[in-house]
Amino acid sequence: MSQATTSLDALATRAKIAVIVPATNTIVQPEMEAMRPPGVTNHVSRMLLPVRPYDDMQAYRQALDTEKGNLEEALSLVLPCEPHAVAHGHSIHSFRGDRARAQAEQDRLEALAGIPFITPSVAVLEGLKAMGDPKRIAVLTPYWPPADALIQEFFVSCGYDVVANHGLKAKGPISVAQFTPEQIMDGFKALNVAGVEAFVHVGTNLPVSALTPQIEAAFGKPLIGVNVATYWLALRRLGIHDPLTGFGLLAEKY
Repeated sequence: MSQATTSLDALATRAKIAVIVPATNTIVQPEMEAMRPPGVTNHVSRMLLPVRPYDDMQAYRQALDTEKGNLEEALSLVLPCEPHAVAHGHSIHSFRGDRARAQAEQDRLEALAGIPFITPSVAVLEGLKAMGDPKRIAVLTPYWPPADALIQEFFVSCGYDVVANHGLKAKGPISVAQFTPEQIMDGFKALNVAGVEAFVHVGTNLPVSALTPQIEAAFGKPLIGVNVATYWLALRRLGIHDPLTGFGLLAEKY
């Protein structure tokens, strides 16, 4: 499947970025389009994922370990347009295990694509590093406790102290995109406890990116959001260092 040849065109005078999202995701595409610098174009491919049960936590936890979507097929459908990098807009599976496992999975997908492939977990870790690598973090997700526990274990294995985490308990993938700004701000309020140095957001269908400056101003802490970090890292790996205004400190300053 490796795609060694890439091309520019009349609208993509600097780069083309492939964006792979779950079929149910309605947030990644508009958020990354809003972050897109001049001369860069985005090209979305969608992958099917089995639906996790939200009324049975044992089955929900099992689904996190066993579900497999058609990521490779989605990749094969977007590579023919000859993009320069892939931004993966599906987070939960990349936050399993530890940094070595996350890096190995990104390396596997990058070898498969033949171009830079950005997974959300590695992007968030790189975002934290760019911001001075604050170790005491608080994590907001749209998930239920089994998924939140996996994400906490991931960050702990990477050397972070997860001071607080808060899952919004979305009742299905579509409902993730329906949380209001007020509900999201309330989630960060719940995380704003003593000792927290930075916020992290995991869950690509949760509409957090455009709220980042408001959240950072309200609580005086940087926010490394999964969609912002993923698109930011895709651009930076392509040598594009434009400030992405309106999406927080990471995107604008680093």
